[in-house]
Amino acid sequence: MSHNQAMRKSLTVLLVGLVIGFVLGWLASSYSNIERPSAPQGFSAPDAPITTYFSPSPEPEKAIIQALRSAQKSVHAALYQLTDPEIAETLTEIAARGIELKILLDDEPSKGSKGCFLLNAGILVKQYVDSGIMHHKFAVVDGTLVITGSYNWTTAAQVRNEENLLIIQSPELAHAFESEFQKLWTHKKAQTLTQADCASPEQ
Repeated sequence: MSHNQAMRKSLTVLLVGLVIGFVLGWLASSYSNIERPSAPQGFSAPDAPITTYFSPSPEPEKAIIQALRSAQKSVHAALYQLTDPEIAETLTEIAARGIELKILLDDEPSKGSKGCFLLNAGILVKQYVDSGIMHHKFAVVDGTLVITGSYNWTTAAQVRNEENLLIIQSPELAHAFESEFQKLWTHKKAQTLTQADCASPEQ
């Protein structure tokens, strides 16, 4: 191979390399500018003490009652259902101690629900009557403790259903749940339960 041929070959290789480098750089730049979906925004408390219970079993009910009885200031609960008589009775007991109670139930009053029982005990109860269901099962105790999980506050959850319950001691998570509660409590579809509601034929 002559000297000129070698020069031309070297120049060709150099030009091809530059073109490839330019194309790769352009592709990398374009990829980096692609808008990626943002990470889900949630709430966490990695060091928070958590206790877990499972049903069917009497343990979740016992844990809920114990947590409620620990209240010193307030209990705010958003519940799809409340039919468990022991839990309902516990709520009336702590209300009699002067604890602030706010209970939001889904589409009250309904057969078997304890909403009217609580109302008759002087507890403020609201019914959520939006087209969708209010499917939460949580309570915030004193702004520091959270009761949550799939466990409905019902007799069926205790004796028949496969459910889970979490008791979480965390002011950070309690704040998040309290914010959600306040949003629901002040929602235009959250209506105060009245004695007239409780006098309906369904009751």
